[in-house]
Amino acid sequence: MKMIKIIFIQICLMILVINSSNSSIENKIIVKVGNEIITLFELENKINTTLILTNQEINQKNINKIKNLSLKKLIDNKLKQNELKKYGLKKKNKSAIDSHMKRVSKNLNVKYIDLKSFFKLNNIDYDTYIKEVETEYLWQRLIVEIYSSKIKIDDKDIVSEANDLINKRVEVVEFQLAEIEVNFEGESKINLINEIKESINSIGFSNTAKKYSISSSALSGGKIGWINSNSINNNLIGKLINLNKGEISDEIINTNNLIFYKMLDRRVKKISNNLDIKKIKDEIIAKKQNDLLNLYSSSHLSKKKNNTSIEIQ
Repeated sequence: MKMIKIIFIQICLMILVINSSNSSIENKIIVKVGNEIITLFELENKINTTLILTNQEINQKNINKIKNLSLKKLIDNKLKQNELKKYGLKKKNKSAIDSHMKRVSKNLNVKYIDLKSFFKLNNIDYDTYIKEVETEYLWQRLIVEIYSSKIKIDDKDIVSEANDLINKRVEVVEFQLAEIEVNFEGESKINLINEIKESINSIGFSNTAKKYSISSSALSGGKIGWINSNSINNNLIGKLINLNKGEISDEIINTNNLIFYKMLDRRVKKISNNLDIKKIKDEIIAKKQNDLLNLYSSSHLSKKKNNTSIEIQ
């Protein structure tokens, strides 16, 4: 099926009147994604929600900056919803959603019990946002269910890495990292890199991750936790090893995406004689599994997009 190019979507978006108060216009269908639809109201709500949750002023300049990105995210969300229906995944991770909403309230400096009122006061739809978060957590679960059995990690290699680490009896550096992963399909790499850097300088790394990142870590402002430096490939470790706390890496360009990392913290652990080899093995395996699941997630969504009719109305 024919895939609508992003540049065409951007041109079409230029004619949309984002601030229209007419309900018939707001409910106008602007994109069909397979059997799902995106309305002008959803686009307007997505833009306003993104700006408010990332502590930005709602003005025409900021709206123009993110309307194309907002539509991309809405399309991806509809694709994910469609795939979740196909596999019959409905059970929500209430604990994860609750934890996420508490982080949102903390970031906004709003009491958790007042969060719904905050959304209403700012004319953004609380239930729509909750559904987006639910979809993301269900999508993560779907990817694990489909691909976890396909992840093959050679135990000999893991044992070899772990033993090599212990036998060296050296200090091990661990990084606490946050990431921003952006797909640049159909866009200028240079323009996108400059846009991300400008956003980081303007609203900070965490808010930029929430605004732009396609990674599941976007829900937590890009945070991916503590990573053992020995579990990171040589190309990436060269980008991270000299970063101090609070510093941000240069962009790392892959085939279809680019990634920025922020060093939230770093620590050094000494390797002792009684170090638990099982713990080291588990850390190495977890990192490799997470990297592979992220690749499977991007690949699965990309295939879904290429096989779904996406039509501008």
